[in-house]
Amino acid sequence: MSTNPLEISLDTLLAASPLLGHPLEDRTPIREAQDRQLIDLWRNASSVRLRGASQQNLFCVAPLDLLVSNEQGQKQFHLLELNGTGIGGLTNLTEDALGPILAGMGQIASAPAIADPLILVASSGKESETNPRLNKLIHEKLMYADAIKRGFQQRGESATVTVMSQLAASSECPRRGPLIVVGYIKEFLDHLETDQDNRLMLLGREVTGAVNDRFFMNVHDHFDGRVNLARLTIMNRCFLAGADKGIAYDLLNDFLRSQPKSQFPSRTDFNVCCCREELTETVFAWLRRGLRPVIKPHGTGLGHGIEFFLSADEPDVSILKRIDGSIRLTEEYYRAKGGAFPYTVCEYVNADRIDRPGHRLQGHKYELRVVVYRDGMTLQALPSIVKVACEPCGQDGDGKHGLINNITASCVRTQAKGTDYMFPLANRETLALFGLTEQDITALCRGATGYVRYVLDQVEDQPARLGLPDARRKTVAA
Repeated sequence: MSTNPLEISLDTLLAASPLLGHPLEDRTPIREAQDRQLIDLWRNASSVRLRGASQQNLFCVAPLDLLVSNEQGQKQFHLLELNGTGIGGLTNLTEDALGPILAGMGQIASAPAIADPLILVASSGKESETNPRLNKLIHEKLMYADAIKRGFQQRGESATVTVMSQLAASSECPRRGPLIVVGYIKEFLDHLETDQDNRLMLLGREVTGAVNDRFFMNVHDHFDGRVNLARLTIMNRCFLAGADKGIAYDLLNDFLRSQPKSQFPSRTDFNVCCCREELTETVFAWLRRGLRPVIKPHGTGLGHGIEFFLSADEPDVSILKRIDGSIRLTEEYYRAKGGAFPYTVCEYVNADRIDRPGHRLQGHKYELRVVVYRDGMTLQALPSIVKVACEPCGQDGDGKHGLINNITASCVRTQAKGTDYMFPLANRETLALFGLTEQDITALCRGATGYVRYVLDQVEDQPARLGLPDARRKTVAA
């Protein structure tokens, strides 16, 4: 078997990462514990064809995060968020899924031609100025960059991969040839500008492509929606739904109205709040109605800014203090002027906890992650992991860290490994632990691909709904 003598395996890179100064996290134990037989069952059962070839350039991969509850003896799934190509945990997936995902990512190199393409591959991390966090899965973004580089090679072009910190240190960007830049979201925001034609520019060079839904939502907000989207290839093109929970819920409600699924609630009730006054009024109104509101900012990650208001007896001053704390945090961490508005307000779901006496995570809340990806003209769903909160949660909720099932946030809080708070979902022991059946996951996967297909249809049919120009009326200038 021929090999490229200039390539280094991912296993070797992970093993040597402490020597390179940035320890990376190895998800091999999760990946190898995934049951291929179950994966094949669920992928085949969930496959949905795209409406047409035009949708291939709109989407690559998105993980859906969902809570689980029991409703009259049947499992019911509640969408938390859609997410996008900024997915952390790509390497939780089996190799036969990674292949199509990376091939799809490489297709960004075949986007409508603009001279000297510049593609940005963004990662979360370094949100805090005082205690910046280095991303322990940054190698997954390098896998994206390498896939895009191969895409250019298949076109007969030689692309260069570099990092944003290096460009920032030199204060200049190479002017010729395909360039792929990997960096942290905040690093990019510090150096991006728009020109008189609202083209997105990095150190004087036009940006032609972007990877990471939340990153581009942050860019879009940073420039008050003025970025010329007709000149940009964004993978995924449905980035607004991947970064804004209100948009994702609205699309889900429409999808379930037209294609009801017994394993999903018929609708998700929510309000969208565009300023502090509207947000505070909505929270108090929901509490007066006997509801338990959760506030979710727009375009953030790691649970930043999410607050749960579960007691009608909480003093007003405490509620206002927590709302203001959320706004300040999102403004600092995400360069969100005035806070990460619009916020989405939705009702708290009293979802399932691990119920196995003696288990190390007994009483901990959890959520499921199902990854939908494109393989050529087909969408498929792959159950990835169960994400577990780092602290136990009482029936009425008694602490934010027991309510948020974010792996990175749990690791930061406990200094543990990410794999300590996750389980491979395509695994029979995991299904037994969480009281799930093969039929439950089949229904979940079918709903997931159907929903993503519906979102992609809306990108083409109602682009304004997702903040996009109408591609049928505009063309990309060469």
